[in-house]
Amino acid sequence: MRKPYKAENAQSVFLEQIRNRIPKNIALADELAEILNISRDSAYRRIRGDTVLSLDEAKVLYDRYGVSLDAIFSPSSNMALFHHRALTVNYPLERWMKSVVKNLKMIDQFSDREMIIAAKDIPIFHYFRLPALSSFKMFFWMKTVIKDPLYDESLYHPDVISKDLLTTGSTMWSLYSKVPSTEIWGDEAINDTLKQIEYYSECGFFSEKQQPVLICEELLSLINMVKEEATSGKKGDGAHYKLYENEIITADNTVFGRMGGKLVVYINYNSLNLLTTLQQAFCAKTETYLNNLMKSSVLISASAEKERNKFFNKLANKIEGFRSRLL
Repeated sequence: MRKPYKAENAQSVFLEQIRNRIPKNIALADELAEILNISRDSAYRRIRGDTVLSLDEAKVLYDRYGVSLDAIFSPSSNMALFHHRALTVNYPLERWMKSVVKNLKMIDQFSDREMIIAAKDIPIFHYFRLPALSSFKMFFWMKTVIKDPLYDESLYHPDVISKDLLTTGSTMWSLYSKVPSTEIWGDEAINDTLKQIEYYSECGFFSEKQQPVLICEELLSLINMVKEEATSGKKGDGAHYKLYENEIITADNTVFGRMGGKLVVYINYNSLNLLTTLQQAFCAKTETYLNNLMKSSVLISASAEKERNKFFNKLANKIEGFRSRLL
């Protein structure tokens, strides 16, 4: 007779991740029975470890819930597995953004949740708060980063971006605005966007002369919006918001998330590409790194009015100086 599985075997870890992703009012056995088209009793046998999940069943559950294989194979080792999402013509911006929306919805299910972002650039969610800035960033990513052939001969105009894509961006911001967050910025956070505007202006990629000026004005508006939220210590939807200024270490666009007792890390590279892991040892080390980074930074939200004004004035002056050169 086959011995029952130990409590912490791979299958139990795998199913526990699914349990953490479904609403609390839904029983795991009922969920498995429906998704795998098996009886409730058969579902319980899989939960107890009396029956081993088939590869096909595991694949169905993995596809449905995006459960982390790294938590199964390397929960505490020095090796971490990452889920890789890279923008290509075959994996376009729309799919990438919808995957981010899916992750934010998962985080939003937990009452005990938070995100910490070490931002080399302005955290992407903020760009989707204003229409011209949002559409420009999307156009830049598709034309210059992804090299989508549909945009090879296109010049930037807000109407080039579909309403569906803009709506998805707005949803990303709406979901992020509900999550208690800490962001660590440096005064270089606006540099990439200013360089992108300058590059497109010099290359003649704007369809109208005033467009780069309008985008700069929206960037200024965004900076003022973030300043107001830093002053109050709350984001638009009331979620707690902390903002730190760091002058020492150049951040690397690392995002740390906490969902109840589970941790997740997203590492951004090459503009928008993402590496994601739920390997708890790696996530815990990342949390320690970010906490240490905060200790060497200045908290400029809710208090430190003088330092906050100096920081945002520095950003605003840089944008206004750049805009004046465009006129």
